[in-house]
Amino acid sequence: MKKSDHLLSLAIFLLISFGLLILGSLSKNDVSPFFALKKQLIFIAIGVILFLAMSTFDWRILHNSSALLLTLYGLSLISLFLVLFFGKTSRGATGWFNFGFFSLQPVEFTKIILILVLAKYLSSRHLEIWQFKYLFISGIYALLPIGLVLLQPDLGGAVILGLIWFCLVLVSGIRWGQIFGLLIVFILTIALAWGFLLKPYQQARILNFLNPQQDLEGIGYNRNQALISIGSGRIFGKGLGWGTQTQLNFLPLAKTDFIFAALAEELGLIGVIILLSLYLLLFYRLSYWANVFDTNFCKLFTFGFTTKLLIEVFINLGMNTGILPIIGIALPFLSYGGSHLLVDFIGLGIVNSMIRHRT
Repeated sequence: MKKSDHLLSLAIFLLISFGLLILGSLSKNDVSPFFALKKQLIFIAIGVILFLAMSTFDWRILHNSSALLLTLYGLSLISLFLVLFFGKTSRGATGWFNFGFFSLQPVEFTKIILILVLAKYLSSRHLEIWQFKYLFISGIYALLPIGLVLLQPDLGGAVILGLIWFCLVLVSGIRWGQIFGLLIVFILTIALAWGFLLKPYQQARILNFLNPQQDLEGIGYNRNQALISIGSGRIFGKGLGWGTQTQLNFLPLAKTDFIFAALAEELGLIGVIILLSLYLLLFYRLSYWANVFDTNFCKLFTFGFTTKLLIEVFINLGMNTGILPIIGIALPFLSYGGSHLLVDFIGLGIVNSMIRHRT
């Protein structure tokens, strides 16, 4: 059995530590001091256990058992359906199962399951994926959860699922004509979603992105406060616990969607450079293994998981800096919350299993 990737482990450890550092600063004034920090530590402990369990688990069981993957896929669809009726509504979307002390967001688990299912399907069809029927079937795998997620409505989750599918089929050998056709379908889907699925507040967020100076005290408030927070941090930041925008609650969702803006205010450009360097190290090591693995399933899963993380980082930073609409995407390994953190540990554990069990 081969050893793990120590640079990859170091990047994850430092990202988690960085996140706890900022979250500790943001949660010192909780009703119960440091409540969010303590809760996040519990999720990290569970995540580490899942990581170690998946690292020990032989990934070839996932590759060889279509029944297991289809069962997981079916359960993910059932959970996305049930959450519409029994889920908790937060910020306009009904996407969480509430278990009292914690909530679970099924769309996060669906992301990793979809990557596994597509890696299995595309790895067995890599010479035939250019044929329409195989491309269509792979699209159905993605379309079913996307439709259920849009009913919540969770635009961010649907975008991530759609981009995961598109990027995986893109590297699996589809032709330029098919790419052009997919772009047309994508544009038509956006038009239909705008007219029939998106809520008025989601449409308002997108319109505000196109005209950012409109309604700064209303729908544009979050974006404006994030930009103020980032700009006020300057080079060295105001110091942990001394960010006026964050500590005085001017910046909304500072622990989740806008934790990057909070980090930039308190640690400044130096902190931002360190954070981006850690992400670059993470993506470099994952991309390295996506190229080194000698089986298509391992390559596609690692590429899909890397793509998921990269898209989430890009969209979250775009939301914080005003270059993308606000669609509710957490910053991997930093944002407060359990579901996305546990899923990312599971994904890393699967990649680590592939590293340890490689021939």
